[in-house]
Amino acid sequence: MKEGSVGRTDVLNIAGDLVPEIDAVLDELLERGKKEKVMILAGTERPEDRGRTPYAQTKVEITFDDEEKLRTCVRLLRWSDDRLRARPDQLLHWDWNSSFREGMTIKFGVSWYTREFFESRKDAFKDESHSSYFAHFGANADDMVVKTEIVGATGKGQ
Repeated sequence: MKEGSVGRTDVLNIAGDLVPEIDAVLDELLERGKKEKVMILAGTERPEDRGRTPYAQTKVEITFDDEEKLRTCVRLLRWSDDRLRARPDQLLHWDWNSSFREGMTIKFGVSWYTREFFESRKDAFKDESHSSYFAHFGANADDMVVKTEIVGATGKGQ
């Protein structure tokens, strides 16, 4: 992010962390996504988690009216993916699913692997730290369509 662009409380320390610019590959995917649904970020799902049934899945959609804000959202999603990958202990509890662009809409999701972690964090997107995060691209929790489905019977991270 540009120096001085964070004029609000930065509880996630985004300003103190490197939020990568959009590279040529991601730029091409974002351009294609203007006309068709395209996966733009792979998420944090690990090969060893394939076949593992999550307790719950949350799907999120946010529609933008401004390309720059959409791209800022994508930069921050990628930054968040990278931060989670750096904390593999957290991947036992949850992971980011792939992110897609379709027109001016970004779609992404979370797989929650334990009931306890889901119950403690399912509304995290409404807290102050996430509000600070969303403010970087001019949004708040009410701008998002959030749907959660309980999919695993036991929630023990099968």
